[in-house]
Amino acid sequence: MDNVRILGHKAVRMALRDTQTYSSDLQGDADVRDYRQIPLEVDPPRHHMYRSALSPLFVRPKIQALEPEFEQLAERILDDFERAKGGDFVTEVALKFIVDCLGAIYNRSQDVDEWFSWGPDVWTAESDGRSGNKLHEYLQRVFIEAQDGSKDDAWTFVCNLDLNGQTVNFEEFKGIGSVLLAGGRDTVVKLMSGTMWHLIRTPEDVAAISAGEVTLESAIQEMLRAFTPLPAMLRVPPEQQELADADRDANKFVAIDFASANYDPEVFAEPQTINIRREKIAHVAFGFGPHTCIGNHIAEIETRVLFTKILKRIDSWKFSGEPQIEWKSIGEIAFPERFATIPISVD
Repeated sequence: MDNVRILGHKAVRMALRDTQTYSSDLQGDADVRDYRQIPLEVDPPRHHMYRSALSPLFVRPKIQALEPEFEQLAERILDDFERAKGGDFVTEVALKFIVDCLGAIYNRSQDVDEWFSWGPDVWTAESDGRSGNKLHEYLQRVFIEAQDGSKDDAWTFVCNLDLNGQTVNFEEFKGIGSVLLAGGRDTVVKLMSGTMWHLIRTPEDVAAISAGEVTLESAIQEMLRAFTPLPAMLRVPPEQQELADADRDANKFVAIDFASANYDPEVFAEPQTINIRREKIAHVAFGFGPHTCIGNHIAEIETRVLFTKILKRIDSWKFSGEPQIEWKSIGEIAFPERFATIPISVD
């Protein structure tokens, strides 16, 4: 039996606000983890406690102060890409840039090579099959390291969080670390890969952005709508909220379909068309309501920084083969669910 699905822009936004009817208190990805991701899979008021404690790590002024470093990272990665006459954009540009930026944000530059080795999806770091071993071995190691409190980095910050007078235990640390490393990279890699795919296919949009007819910021909002990096999330309906995890029927959870909201024809004219000139883009790519993505501005800033640099070079870039894309359908509309490879050559 498939999950009940909440579809359409209005219904999705209403459901995302209604945390009592549609609870986030669940443990997902049971094939690769046995803990809740925090704060994603926690309901208010505990959700607010975790989110407030974590917010200093992600506040906009802190991220904006890192923009010059992001710019240097982008230049270096793009220089390397062009010297190699191109390659796979997904891994050689998007993934490299994201993990480098995370190294700066979390002050863990020493971990960047390891994060990059996991590939575009942390759950397939070991093989084509899903596994959480690589991530969890890493989190165990850095949790132990952070106990002495001597480093000024994200893991020490998380270990020292004040949660109503308590510090985090290892299960909480895994839940937070999992979100910081998976949520902060896999979805943004998809956004950047999709944006690259669209711009090479649509030189008139490149020209419009370069000429200032459309801002890069507004174009990115349309890319977020069109690519919806996280297409859906599960919620627990009222009849199962009092049950223990082992007694719940995951087939009866509710799937809140973000992609259906972003492709709702009553809100977005010709939703299957990527239109960077849309005047109002009330997408839910970052969710909506209390669980709106805590790092949404980071994804926007990183993407703007990278593509500001790319747009100065893109005239010499072209596909060197057919991009490998996994597609998903919403009724009669198909949209990219994942970009496996985007082969590019540079003249």
